[in-house]
Amino acid sequence: MFVFAVAAPALLVVVLGYVVGYAVTEWVCGVLGAGATRAPEAVGWTTGLVLLGVVTWLLLARWRRRREGGHQK
Repeated sequence: MFVFAVAAPALLVVVLGYVVGYAVTEWVCGVLGAGATRAPEAVGWTTGLVLLGVVTWLLLARWRRRREGGHQK
């Protein structure tokens, strides 16, 4: 059950990043007239994984700050 509780939000973050990256890349390729079929897919996955890394980093930083008492030394 714990694995599902951690994996489901992580998967949602990756999918959100994928959708945004794919849509933006497809739009840019359409504007430029490039017939790229693989570029949106690659950019989508990269965007999703980068977004997952950023969200994980932010959550860990917040957790560490809270654990230290939230004040500067």
